[in-house]
Amino acid sequence: MSIAAPSHHRSAASIGELDQQVLAAAVCLSGMLPEPEQHFDEAVLDLADRRYRRMGLQEVILYAAQANGYQGRFLRGDLANVLRAGFSSIALSGILANVGNKFLLAGFDSVESSWSQIASRRSVPDFKPVTSYRLTGNATYELVPPSGEMKHGTLGDEQFSNQADTYGRMFTISRTDIIDDDLGALTTVSKKLGRGAALKLNEVFWSTFLDNANFFTLANGNLEVGADTNLTVDGLTTAETKFLERTDTEGKPIGIDPKILLVPVALGVPATSLMTSLEIRDNLSGPYPTTNPHTGKFRVVRSAYLSSPSFAGSSRDAWYLLADPNDLPLIEVAFLNGQEQPTIEHADADFSVLGVQMRGFHDFGGSLQDHRGGGKMAGM
Repeated sequence: MSIAAPSHHRSAASIGELDQQVLAAAVCLSGMLPEPEQHFDEAVLDLADRRYRRMGLQEVILYAAQANGYQGRFLRGDLANVLRAGFSSIALSGILANVGNKFLLAGFDSVESSWSQIASRRSVPDFKPVTSYRLTGNATYELVPPSGEMKHGTLGDEQFSNQADTYGRMFTISRTDIIDDDLGALTTVSKKLGRGAALKLNEVFWSTFLDNANFFTLANGNLEVGADTNLTVDGLTTAETKFLERTDTEGKPIGIDPKILLVPVALGVPATSLMTSLEIRDNLSGPYPTTNPHTGKFRVVRSAYLSSPSFAGSSRDAWYLLADPNDLPLIEVAFLNGQEQPTIEHADADFSVLGVQMRGFHDFGGSLQDHRGGGKMAGM
């Protein structure tokens, strides 16, 4: 297969930011990116549709190569030189990265993200361990005397650590994919890299969350076991009461209300019913319904990971009542430089391989924090 030079040939200097945006938009349109208007201006999309409609993988690679000085017109027999010319400036790698990141995010966002609703976030500048300290009751304001002298508060002895690590995966768009003009190789691999990043984030997060045998304990006052810990009105009342009675290191109330009802998939419907029903009907209350005291009180968050047998500590019966992570974080996720989404990069493949290499990587870490930020009801 061969491809003639694109009719819209430009010099290398003319592939500016707008041209790269338009080319990237054209490839995204050809690859059927969901909701492209969320990523590109209307004018860019219109220009891409008019100028580069149905642009394929071959054409964008050859376009960049010719703009960088490549004089050939055929792709099949000279792929190595085409790729070398295409990657000789930022043009091709920038276009592919732009396109790849759009599809990467589509794949990333397609995976369950319940973790984001129950975790606090932290930006870290490097991969060194970071430590935070919990303010004790000694941070409470005290009356300032007429002299105006104020007493210093102190950081407590409780400390919590976290650390970001790098996770990643590499793929190659092969020579065959390029010659076959397989745009799906670019879009599908990008989606897989995004989905893989989200799956790894979930794996690390929920493994950390469920590895809680020494975190949710009777001694810490954040674990309840027995028949009355099932997800019912009474069970929820018990969980709320225990949470509100929780104290700090000085024995004073923590002064924070629970906000989140975290449940496994099997308890999703009962939890939603408890939060939306104004009345409760059961055999014990007689022929008349009783008022539901918990209507709308907590935000239901459901996760399939809580009951997945592949995770140690999982359970179909256990559920959790948590504080807002912005008020009292139970668990924290650290992201390098605050970058919460993975990154994708492209380059000409190694000398031994004809094709385009793609790698996705994500820098993050997770750690349990303050045990007062939540309570576990074992259920049965």
